[in-house]
Amino acid sequence: MLTRSGAAASIARVVVASWVVLGQAACVTRTVATPAAPWRPPRAATLEEVVAAYDGYCRGVSTLSAAGDLEVRDLRAGKARRLGVRVLAGRGGRLYLKGTVAVVTALEVIADGRRFWFRVPSKKTVWTGAADAAVDQSAESEQAPYYALRAADLVEALLPEPLTLGADEALLLDGDAHSFGLSLARLDEGRRGSARRRVQVDRETLQPSLDRRYEPAGIPQREVRYSGWRDGSPHHVVVTRLREGLEAEFTLDEVKTNVTLPERAFAERPAEGYTVVEVGPKA
Repeated sequence: MLTRSGAAASIARVVVASWVVLGQAACVTRTVATPAAPWRPPRAATLEEVVAAYDGYCRGVSTLSAAGDLEVRDLRAGKARRLGVRVLAGRGGRLYLKGTVAVVTALEVIADGRRFWFRVPSKKTVWTGAADAAVDQSAESEQAPYYALRAADLVEALLPEPLTLGADEALLLDGDAHSFGLSLARLDEGRRGSARRRVQVDRETLQPSLDRRYEPAGIPQREVRYSGWRDGSPHHVVVTRLREGLEAEFTLDEVKTNVTLPERAFAERPAEGYTVVEVGPKA
């Protein structure tokens, strides 16, 4: 039987032991706070600075030679095909694109600024028409939605045009935490209107990240997104025809700009043994 003094000593030992255990547990679970990164305000820029950055990039690239991968998609039909790609593009609507699957040519798209030629060897068919026209689903080969490609879209995506303010148009600047935006809008006599084009640049780098075109009623028509910037060029470019649900995604390993391009690359190829289909303009 413990005496009063013995009981008090036992209780003290239990309390001390509890403190030790709790102290050890606290040492095990204690989290060391990470010092907060120094805060800095987001980059500021005026409308003139943003326009100069975007237009400067556009005017600084006259030709492009690139290679990598291309994926074409029909988002509504759930069809897609990935290809190896070699592409040449020049101002004035010039384009040469060759897509391959296992080193076999799957398609060629050629444009000289006035007309395009869309060749699918497996179908022994060449579609041709005005530069801004497009082929239909008859260009599909083995569930590959090649009709997602339109020559004019590809040239304008790879070599975007500077902003051009037309008569009775306004240019507006906006921004968020990540980007600055510029919108070109047509205005009527009441100073009301709808957007014709919108571009975005990254807030910190002022490199282009978006180029969207609108139909006359202000409905989005075509959108191009740029990312993966290296050595002054985007290596990831996604072109989307929003209304049709058609998409072309370039993932490029090699990009060279302002190189001399062979003019013969943009000339019509002989169509011997091929069916030639004339196509009309599409919206």
